[in-house]
Amino acid sequence: MGRNDLELATTPLLVEHITKEYSTSDCDLIREALSLLEPLQADRQTAIVNVASLLVEQKADAVIVICALLAPLLWNKSLSLAEIRKKFGGKTADLLSHFTLPPACRTDSEVHRHRDTQALLSTLSHDIHETLLLLAFRVIDLEEHRDGENDRLRKKAEESLDILVPIANRLNLARLRRRLEDASFRILEPRIYRELERQVAPIREEDAQCLAILKKAVDHLLEKNGIKAIVQGRIKSLYGIYRKMLRKGKSFHDILDRIGMRIIVATVPECYTVLGLLHTHFQPVPGSFDDYIGLPKDNGYQSLHTCVYPVRNISRKPIEFQVRTELMHREAEYGVAAHWQYKQEAKAIAESDLQKTLWMKGLVKQHLGMSSERFIKVLHQQVYEAATVVFGERGRISRLPANATVADYLKKANLTISPQAVLQVNGRPVGMEHVLQDGDSIEIIDK
Repeated sequence: MGRNDLELATTPLLVEHITKEYSTSDCDLIREALSLLEPLQADRQTAIVNVASLLVEQKADAVIVICALLAPLLWNKSLSLAEIRKKFGGKTADLLSHFTLPPACRTDSEVHRHRDTQALLSTLSHDIHETLLLLAFRVIDLEEHRDGENDRLRKKAEESLDILVPIANRLNLARLRRRLEDASFRILEPRIYRELERQVAPIREEDAQCLAILKKAVDHLLEKNGIKAIVQGRIKSLYGIYRKMLRKGKSFHDILDRIGMRIIVATVPECYTVLGLLHTHFQPVPGSFDDYIGLPKDNGYQSLHTCVYPVRNISRKPIEFQVRTELMHREAEYGVAAHWQYKQEAKAIAESDLQKTLWMKGLVKQHLGMSSERFIKVLHQQVYEAATVVFGERGRISRLPANATVADYLKKANLTISPQAVLQVNGRPVGMEHVLQDGDSIEIIDK
């Protein structure tokens, strides 16, 4: 199936799981959609069910799960939009009416590459639900085909790492993103993947034992201080390890954050209380603390991050802790897929989804004005390298790449200014090419 822990891989398991996630009426519709797959060959059925299972695992809306089951039937003309509208409702039919899977981007010429990338971005920017569907179909396509010599798959894997993975990251689809990364990595670098898998296997067992001991210690610490929490171990994905090895120029054994812990609590004050307990009972690693609750990432990610040296008989290397609330955790792992569940935060969620949609529409415009290679570089800078924090109009917080200018800030903030306006950074007039520093305050003064 492409990964050892593939969940819900068969129809019975999918049916069992949906009863826990969705209402009775939604479950009935999903079962009806599943029944329409029966005439298909077994391997085709399995592939479609795996896409739907991934979406259930990602806590997607039932409508999106149903769309995943019905889309292939619509494409092969065994089901019409009129039938879908009648049996499954207008929302499902409307979403499927323009959902397609773009072919792999051609790389034989820059003209073809630019045209195909533009088509992919246009599809992704149309609707967040379509984006989620496209990502799910791509993950299963790559996971179920391991042939690294297949040119079609290699192009899809390259496109996935270049464009789809950063977009999944921006939409906070962490679980889906990790699967997409590992599947693409296995296809593009099969020899390195197998070698890293071989190296990781015995150490993963050691890491798992280390996490079990550390979890017991942290559970005891929290219980002693009257804090109810969920404590989880985290083991870095193969692609995450490989990417860090390349970025840092280190060997596998030198990657210190292969493992980590998440502590999930009920409230924001408890997050900071837990942080204090960790820093009191373990030795903090200087300079390792990041407060993404007080200053969230651009994609809305919130959590406290800190690294500590645990007691020597548990581990001789630092362990990263992430401390967050349940809502923060759901947003980090499931992102836009699970927003339908946040009924009490409907207005804030709608605004968040709108901002993400506008960001993706902005990618279409950005790509029009540059080569595909340049666009991919800019996209990765936006998602992965936003290291400079600046404060703009009305206290707006923006994260920008290192050496970003005032012009870069205005472009990212989607602000246009009049020719008479004066730009000030920290109270002093500056030009468009002024390089911003971490913590700078930007003002626009219209004359």
